[in-house]
Amino acid sequence: MEPQAARPGPEAHARWRARVLGLLLCVGLLVVYLADPATTGWYPVCPSRVFLHFYCPGCGTLRATHRLLHGDLSGALAMNPVLVLALPFLLHGLWTSSTGRAAPRWSTSPGAGWAILAALVGYTVLRNLPWEPFVRLAPH
Repeated sequence: MEPQAARPGPEAHARWRARVLGLLLCVGLLVVYLADPATTGWYPVCPSRVFLHFYCPGCGTLRATHRLLHGDLSGALAMNPVLVLALPFLLHGLWTSSTGRAAPRWSTSPGAGWAILAALVGYTVLRNLPWEPFVRLAPH
C-alpha cells in the first residue's frame, strides 16, 4: 500500500480561494475597462435607485471604476468618492487575504465595523440631500 499524500491545510485552501477570487476580480475589471457602464445598457441597474428613488452608497461604483481604470481620478470622484477613498483599504485587504498575512488589528475590531456602517449611512443620507454642496455627492 502506498502512503497517502498529505492534505493541504485550511490556510492553503484560504489562499487558493483568495487567488481564485482575485482572478475573477481581474476578469471583472477587464470587462469594466472595455465596456463603459455609462453607455452600455447591459450592466445591472441599482435597485435602490429604481424602486426607492435614492442613491445608495454604491451608486456610481461601476462608472467610477471604469474612470479609475482609464486614469480619470476626478471623474471617478464625481461618480463615487467613497470608492476612491476606500480603494487603498480594499486593495490591502485583498493582498493580505491572498498572501495569508494577518490583517491589521484595527480592521478586525468590532468598533471599526460599526464606524464604517455609520459612515456609509451618513454618506447615503448626505448624497440624497437636494442642496449644495450635498448634490455633488450624487453620481453625475
